[in-house]
Amino acid sequence: MIKTYSKGLFATMAMAFMAFTASAQQRYLDEVFTNSQITVVTNVPYGYNFSQYVPATMGGPMVIPMYSDVYMPDTAIDQTASRPVVIIFHTGSFLPKGLASPLGDRKDSAVVDLAKRFARRGYVAVSASYRLGWLANSTNLDLRRGTNLLAVFSAVQDAKVCVRAVRASKLVQGDPYRIDPSAISLVGAGSGGYITLAYATLSSYPEVAAPNKFKYQDPGTGIFGTAVTAGTPYIDTARVGDWNGYGGKAVIIGAHPVTGLPLVDQTQPGRNIELYKGVPHNVNMVVNLGGALGDSAWMEQGDAPVVSFHSRYDFYAPYYRGMVNVPVAGAFFPVVEVAGSHTAVKMANTFGNNTVLAGSTMNDAYSVIARTNAYNIGNQENLFTFNMVPPVATLPFRVNSNPWDWWDPTDPLSANETNPNVKAQSLLYIDTVMAFTLPRMAKALNAVGYTISVPEAEGLKFQVLPNPTTANAQLLVYGAQIQAVEVHDVLGRAVFASEGLNASELELPSAAWAPGAYFVRIQTDRGMRTAKLIRN
Repeated sequence: MIKTYSKGLFATMAMAFMAFTASAQQRYLDEVFTNSQITVVTNVPYGYNFSQYVPATMGGPMVIPMYSDVYMPDTAIDQTASRPVVIIFHTGSFLPKGLASPLGDRKDSAVVDLAKRFARRGYVAVSASYRLGWLANSTNLDLRRGTNLLAVFSAVQDAKVCVRAVRASKLVQGDPYRIDPSAISLVGAGSGGYITLAYATLSSYPEVAAPNKFKYQDPGTGIFGTAVTAGTPYIDTARVGDWNGYGGKAVIIGAHPVTGLPLVDQTQPGRNIELYKGVPHNVNMVVNLGGALGDSAWMEQGDAPVVSFHSRYDFYAPYYRGMVNVPVAGAFFPVVEVAGSHTAVKMANTFGNNTVLAGSTMNDAYSVIARTNAYNIGNQENLFTFNMVPPVATLPFRVNSNPWDWWDPTDPLSANETNPNVKAQSLLYIDTVMAFTLPRMAKALNAVGYTISVPEAEGLKFQVLPNPTTANAQLLVYGAQIQAVEVHDVLGRAVFASEGLNASELELPSAAWAPGAYFVRIQTDRGMRTAKLIRN
């Protein structure tokens, strides 16, 4: 909670934000439009697909639509013809709003506020829905875990359809939103954060089929009502399609008499409907607010850059590694062990995926606070940690793990929440989210041709010589002192580490390493740097 921070820290953060916004106005960093200059286009359909968990009382299982709301500078005012896009995914534990939480759709408070803030800075912001539903309170671990994985998997498919639909609006639909198809980023809060992290990293069938935690533990009836054996993967891509939303094609036997959407022949195995096939779905970066990475093995070199925000003592999604716990009807249901924000960002930094964000060059107040947080082991860049602790140590679930959210205080589910639900307080946290994210998003945009000026630390330069090398290499730093160095190979394995240093140069024993690429992470008294070294 906010009261657990010192007044001095909040004064520092407040002053930093005022300084950030008071400088010369620069599009994509500062607000250059007002709310009155923002156009909001609601209920824009971007796709549809089969949902296994639409209740029978509502006609399900059946094909359902997915919608989005678009926030953008008024095209009558804004003359920019090609604008970067931010797609935002809401929280809600992959359950319909009102089932377990007063939150859970694309019109949630924080999602709308974030969308408006991006739009006022010149972005096109898209708040998107996705398929919901899983057997969260099942006493059968296989059904609880398997349907949860399916919910994440389906949501990633929907997110990729949304990205493709946004691109298609430029390429084949007349460009109604004036978007730049080369500049699309994702932001996810809560379960939306699970989506963005999975989007950036999930890229092959073995990633969801090989880990034992993603397989049936016991024989019985599976998540689609068919017989399964122990060791069978929960995800059957022949039935639901792959992580991109391709394959597992449903047999269509007509149109629903009410919705007009396709009717799927449920006597056949396929349940997936391919949409916008062939349109690219790559993104420039992803941002996670309080979610986690389904499995650390999903992350690999070349994945999209990752920025994360997380409460250190989050009971529901771990900060380092641990169990996901979902509250339903006053009870907690453990689901599966995952890699938290610290682990995910550390891996993205180590693999060099985050190099484009140049977080180590930023010495603004937010970046300094983030990298020096006591719980941020290794002073990881691109990770902002909130230190709220449970007011009662014996009740670890009573911790504010979603401080950016607020909602209708008359909602009956509010009584089960630990967030104090004060809008002004939540807006301060969103101030922090924006101030930390925007310079990094600007760097990702600069990598695809933008020229957004982001203040950086001056006088800090480094070299690794020779590079490539067949012998030992020299690490040289100018304008700072080396404090620690870590070197990892492309699989994330540590091959060298040295700390407690106070020097401007260091010899790396690269002659002893196998040929290949290595990532050299340099901690100095003026920030962090990452270099790539090739050993021939």
